[in-house]
Amino acid sequence: MEGLASLIETLDRWVTAVLDALVIAMAGLLLALLNWAVFARFVLNDSVSWGEELPAYILAALTFIGAAYLTRTNEHLGFDAVLRILPSGTKRVVTCLNLILMDGFGALMAWYGGIAAASFWGRTLISVDLPVTLFRGAMAAGGLLIALFCAVRLVGILIGRVDPDSLIPESDA
Repeated sequence: MEGLASLIETLDRWVTAVLDALVIAMAGLLLALLNWAVFARFVLNDSVSWGEELPAYILAALTFIGAAYLTRTNEHLGFDAVLRILPSGTKRVVTCLNLILMDGFGALMAWYGGIAAASFWGRTLISVDLPVTLFRGAMAAGGLLIALFCAVRLVGILIGRVDPDSLIPESDA
């Protein structure tokens, strides 16, 4: 059992590091592309063809990958003020129910995101020769990661290896 726990922790660290790098790279790319598009249009007086389409797709992909990242780091939108004052047993039940709901949401997002990505197979963006599936697949990838993170945490809570208090974001106070 310890070997499996060690493997999961190692994989978790790697996935988190990859998500860190991916989110930073996508945000940096978005920033660079938008700044270049504005510079080209207003300074060079020469608009780029991809000025709206490519950044819009990158932003959409960043949203789904970012949602998975925020789920992993416990920084997603939540109502933790009530959870903080609950008794330990109730907190455990509420956290498990929350993880089950989030896991279901992530699974649905992965499923329907995969269907959406597959429906654009073979198509490319109008302004740039990049596959639309690359960007549409971010919904499926983000949903799959959310589902996996929640499932691992749920199992961890149920077997007693994860304390529900460790899943509450740090207080601002």
